[in-house]
Amino acid sequence: MRENIIHYLVLLVILDLAVAAFFLFSFNKTYQAAVVVSMGILYVAWGIIHHWLSEDFHLRAILEYVLIAILANLVILSLLFRA
Repeated sequence: MRENIIHYLVLLVILDLAVAAFFLFSFNKTYQAAVVVSMGILYVAWGIIHHWLSEDFHLRAILEYVLIAILANLVILSLLFRA
């Protein structure tokens, strides 16, 4: 159980840094887009590593992480670059 807490703390740090970087680069939408895409990639990588270390690695779970990351990227980027 303690190992999972560490995993989720790592995820929290990744997401916190991404949000901070998003606001830090508020002057440039291209940088913000790069932060959003990077956050999605790191989220998927975290999910793969988390499930691999938990010995619960299934393609269906990884597909879920990928689809959630794509959906989040589409929503955030569409709001970022709306006309």
